[in-house]
Amino acid sequence: MVRSEVAAGVVVETPDGVTARIEPARPPAGRPTLGVAPNAVPETVEGALKAALVAARFEVVATVAFDHGPPAGLALRAAKPSPRVEVAVAPGQGAVVLVEGEGGVFAWSLAAGGRSPAPALGLAPRVLSFDLGPAAAPPPGLGAAARAPGLSWLIGKVIAPIRAYVLRFVATGVIDRAVDRIEGDMLTGLVSLAEDPPSRWTPGAGPLPTLPRDRPARLLLMVHGTFSDTAGSFGHLTLTPAGRRFLQRARAHYDAVLGFDHKTLAEDTGVNARAFARALDALDPPPGSRIDAVAYSRGGLVYRGLAETILAQERPDLVLRKAVFVGCTNGGTHLADPAHWAAMVDLYTNAAMAAARVAALLGAPALSPLLGVTLRTLGRFVQTFSEVAITDLHVPGLAAMRPDGAVVDGLNGARDHLDRLARYYAVTSNFVARFDPAKGITRELAQALLDRVSNRLFGGANDLVVDTASMTTFGERASRLAADGVFAFGDGEDIYHTVYFSAAALAERLLDWLDLEDGGDAG
Repeated sequence: MVRSEVAAGVVVETPDGVTARIEPARPPAGRPTLGVAPNAVPETVEGALKAALVAARFEVVATVAFDHGPPAGLALRAAKPSPRVEVAVAPGQGAVVLVEGEGGVFAWSLAAGGRSPAPALGLAPRVLSFDLGPAAAPPPGLGAAARAPGLSWLIGKVIAPIRAYVLRFVATGVIDRAVDRIEGDMLTGLVSLAEDPPSRWTPGAGPLPTLPRDRPARLLLMVHGTFSDTAGSFGHLTLTPAGRRFLQRARAHYDAVLGFDHKTLAEDTGVNARAFARALDALDPPPGSRIDAVAYSRGGLVYRGLAETILAQERPDLVLRKAVFVGCTNGGTHLADPAHWAAMVDLYTNAAMAAARVAALLGAPALSPLLGVTLRTLGRFVQTFSEVAITDLHVPGLAAMRPDGAVVDGLNGARDHLDRLARYYAVTSNFVARFDPAKGITRELAQALLDRVSNRLFGGANDLVVDTASMTTFGERASRLAADGVFAFGDGEDIYHTVYFSAAALAERLLDWLDLEDGGDAG
């Protein structure tokens, strides 16, 4: 092994035949925000990733690139010792490494040896060590609450790491402060989708629509998913002609197309739903106003809490018309179990990066609105996880999605107000790992997911994040599911959890189900 200090406080050990070097910082591309200049340089996936890491309050100490020399075959590469990184941290600091392997397989790596006691209270500098490949052993010492093998869930599938983002951060060492920090600066509230680009889809970015007073209003609610916001969940609609057509027709037929940005970790879905209801009350929809919804992922539970347990009971003057659930956790998801949080972090990271590659192929000029909140929130979750032994009691937003949890059981076990509920529709998918770069899935990522997801985690059909069967699980309210109300993408690599809204077929199905096709009446 060859040791070299590649940056101040960063030492890399590499096996024979592998060299390490620091990648120089590149000037940022011309990333448009509120508008796209005609000659703007499209934002790169790598640039959006680094921007998200900075937004997560990481100090990107170094980006280390590895050169493995002439191709020697995956088996020979895997047999070599893995590179190792040592990072010096000051008192009150922590560090993690985000490893990028061949084929864009990403894995978060915690320091070997696990957490150190009360890092924020340490009085001396420390040196943390990280193994970056298949030879890495699961970090010991994390305890049952930390779900060994720590956060390095995919690290054993990273063949020949090509890049390592060495990241330092300020550690708190206090669990409540650490958890609160994950979404502490997230803007929450109603979001108007009245115009593009998605960077405008944020609370306070523009005035909210004024609803008519002389007739019932028509509202379309867009309810986002976990580790995300309205722009991150639905921004892919702007990338295809079919998606843009859906947005155009929705804006023409509804008096308001609204999202609601909310915290998906620090608050459970019931808290989100109550906040959503208060925001809708502030708009003062006239009696008889009709509400349709498109809910995505965890947003399905938020919508159901809003509609089934609040509006159906407290606002009988409103009409709940149709609700479309896209990849939703109606029956929960196995990833919400604390034992699977390590898998969740790596899977979400890889799914988000694959979706960013798809967006880039579709010509998205700005990737940060689609990727930024997801990676920022994931990064802060990793920081917290590396400091303290958090459980689902500390992250109620994740606990709400447990298949056997109180939220899912409560919604699916309820039998009241059935006649007041919307007509339900569901979109499902079963991801089957194949090699298709056009879908964001590289050969190496497909193999990693095939091994880790299909064979070890879900034990059944899934879209990388949600069990497929869960997407149509409504329990005692199953009668609300329309007779023609399930659109299944089926088995394949085309559709996984983070790319539903880049599919033209989904946009076309939304047009049909919501009666927006051919100038139809949305009410």
